[in-house]
Amino acid sequence: MMKEVIQVNQRVELEAFVRGEWRRYPSRIEGVSDRLILLAAPLKSGVLEPVSIGSPIRAVIIHQGRVFEFESVVVDRHRGDIPYLVVEWPQELTVANRRAFFRLDVLLNMNYALLESEEEVEELLIPQKPGLIKNLSGSGLLVWVEDEDGLAIGSRMVVDIQLPEASDIVLARVVRKEEVPDDHRGRVAVGLDIEEINPAFQDAIIRYLFEQQRERRNKGIL
Repeated sequence: MMKEVIQVNQRVELEAFVRGEWRRYPSRIEGVSDRLILLAAPLKSGVLEPVSIGSPIRAVIIHQGRVFEFESVVVDRHRGDIPYLVVEWPQELTVANRRAFFRLDVLLNMNYALLESEEEVEELLIPQKPGLIKNLSGSGLLVWVEDEDGLAIGSRMVVDIQLPEASDIVLARVVRKEEVPDDHRGRVAVGLDIEEINPAFQDAIIRYLFEQQRERRNKGIL
């Protein structure tokens, strides 16, 4: 299974320890051997990021609609025309921890409904109020919405997330609320943690973010 997933030209999300903290970068598998994997070196604004030999890395891969991850160690670096990191084959390949996924700035439509009670609801309200998704991950989102009574940290929302190729409803909790400076409509920025989501739709979100990340990297935006 591992060698079916880890293949040349496979896109990956690379997490490396850089400048004292874990950072995430788009990458690609440039080559494989029996013992080693070549990963496209992480770049920021076209400049190589300093990943040290001996430092750990994590990688996330989407394969046939499923999301996997592995951990390894950098054993060498190459700075030629295609800079890459040389890492060891991992000990194991596991289903990815979705809550660890990266966030990406986006511009997507949404509808929502604000729940009025903490009690469990047998049937969720139909999301009808419009909003704008400004940042998205597999486990949370940042949205701009009209302020209203009851919209506070700890309250819950039913959100209809509208991707270009798919949409679905999630249940999320407000973890942050701030004013949007200079917004003529007086909207607020609300940070949401997703509490309930269809796993298939969560994978669809992650695939969409990977595709957007790849397109932006190809255009030199990332």
